[in-house]
Amino acid sequence: MVLLVVLGAAVTGTAGALVVSLAPHRLATPMLAFALSVLALAPALHALLRRGDLFQPIVPIGLFFFLDFGMRTLVVDWGSDLADQFVFLNIDDTRGSAIALAALALGLIYVGYYAPWWRRAFGRIPQIPMALPAHAPWMVLGLIYAVGVIARGVLLLDRGATFASLDLQDRLTDDFNLLLQVGGFSQFAVLLAGVYALRPGRPRWGVVATVLAVIVPIEAVFTVAFGSKHVVAVLLVGLVGLYNYRVQRLGGLRFLLAVAAAVIVTFGVVTIYRDRVHQGALQRPTDLASLATAPVALAGELIEAGPGEFLDAALRTLVNRQTAGETVASILAYGDSVDLEVTGADLALIPAFAFVPRAIWPDKPAPFSPQVSSAFRGVEGNRTSFGITHTGDLYLRHGLAGVVIGSLALGLLYRLLYGWLVDHPGATAVGAVLYLALLWRIIFVNAEIIPVYVQAIRSLVVGVGLWLVTAYAGQLFARAEPRRT
Repeated sequence: MVLLVVLGAAVTGTAGALVVSLAPHRLATPMLAFALSVLALAPALHALLRRGDLFQPIVPIGLFFFLDFGMRTLVVDWGSDLADQFVFLNIDDTRGSAIALAALALGLIYVGYYAPWWRRAFGRIPQIPMALPAHAPWMVLGLIYAVGVIARGVLLLDRGATFASLDLQDRLTDDFNLLLQVGGFSQFAVLLAGVYALRPGRPRWGVVATVLAVIVPIEAVFTVAFGSKHVVAVLLVGLVGLYNYRVQRLGGLRFLLAVAAAVIVTFGVVTIYRDRVHQGALQRPTDLASLATAPVALAGELIEAGPGEFLDAALRTLVNRQTAGETVASILAYGDSVDLEVTGADLALIPAFAFVPRAIWPDKPAPFSPQVSSAFRGVEGNRTSFGITHTGDLYLRHGLAGVVIGSLALGLLYRLLYGWLVDHPGATAVGAVLYLALLWRIIFVNAEIIPVYVQAIRSLVVGVGLWLVTAYAGQLFARAEPRRT
C-alpha cells in the first residue's frame, strides 16, 4: 500500500508537469483537476469499500482538496452559472500549474500519512491515560456549556454579530481571542456529555435527544448570527463521530449523504440570511431582544425564498467559497511582487504564538493572508477574505522545496495525531473527544498554516483542562454520595 502511494505521488507530480507543459491550456487544467479529484476522493472511496474509518483525518483532508481545487476548477471550466469570476484576473497561464502543485502536495501528504515511519515516531509519544468518572457530572458539564454560550454571546453583542465585519486588528486583540477560546468550552461540554450518552452497547437515546433539544436551537442562533457555516455541523458531526467510536462503526455512504445534505442546508440558511441583511429585509442582531427574534424573522424569509432559491444559494456559495485553485494560481502569478516579512522559523514558533499574548509580545507576527490579498488587489486595508491555503503558504515561504517538505510533514502530523488519540489499543473516549475537536481545526487546508495550528494547540490545552475539571468533579460527586450498606 505504501509503495503504491509513493509511486502514485511520483507519477502524479510527473504527469502534472508533463500535462502543463505539453497539453493546451484549455485542456490541461480540466485534465489535471479531474486527476486531482480522483486522487482526493480515493481515501473516502477506500473507506467506503473497506468499511474503514471515515473520521480518520486523511478522508476530510482529501475531500477539502477535491472541493477547493478539483470541483471549483471543473465548474469554472464548464462555464457554469454557479461560479462567479474570481477576484484576480490574468491567471489563466498559471491555473494548470496551480492544480499540478496541489496534486503534488496532496500526493506527498499521502506519503507522509501512509508511510511506515510514523510507527517509530509514534512510539516516542508519551501515552496519557485519559478516563472519565463512571457517574456523569451533568451539573459541571452544564456549567461549562453555559460559560461557553455566555462568552460567545458577549462576543456577538460586543463585536457586531459577524467576524466578517471586523478589521484584522480587532481580531488580534487579546480579549477577542480569549472570548473566542472560552466560547469553545461549549463544544467540549457537548462532546463530553456525548461520552456518557453514547455508551458501548447501550446508548441512552433519551439523553441524546434532550441534549440536542437544548443545544441545537442555541447553536442555530449563533450559526446565523455569526454568519458561520459550521457551528451546528461541528457538534452534530462530533456526536456522530463519538457514535462511530463508542457504539458502532458507521457504514459510510448514508453518513456521507447526510453530511452533504447538512452542508447544503447550512450554506443555504446562512447565505439567504446574509443576502436578506444586505438587501435590508433583515437586520443583524445588536441586543438580546433582536437576537431572540432573529430566528423567527429568518424562518419567514426562508419560506418566502422557496426550495429553488434555497438550493441555488447553497450551491452558489459552496462553489464560490472553494477558490483555492485560483488562489494558488494567483500566488504563482504574482507572488514575486509581494514583500512578506515572514520566515520559515515562524512555523517553529507556533506554540509561542498560541500562548504568549500580544500584550506581552507586541511584535508577534500577524497572519499574512490579508497582506497578500491587499498586495494582489493593489489596495490598502486588511478587511479581506483570502485563504492562501497550506500549499500557497508553504510556497510563499520556501518555494517548491517548502511544498515538498511541508506536505510530507503535514501527512506525518495527521497520522501521529490520529494514532495518539484514537487509533491504538489503549484509546479512550476522552481521546476521541479531543481528536474530534481538533479535527475541525486542522482540516481547513485552504487557510494559512499558523492560525490553524495556533487554534488547534489552544483547543488541545482547553480540552485537556476541561477533562481534568470534569474528572475531578465526578470524583467529588462520587465521594459525596451516601454509601449503601
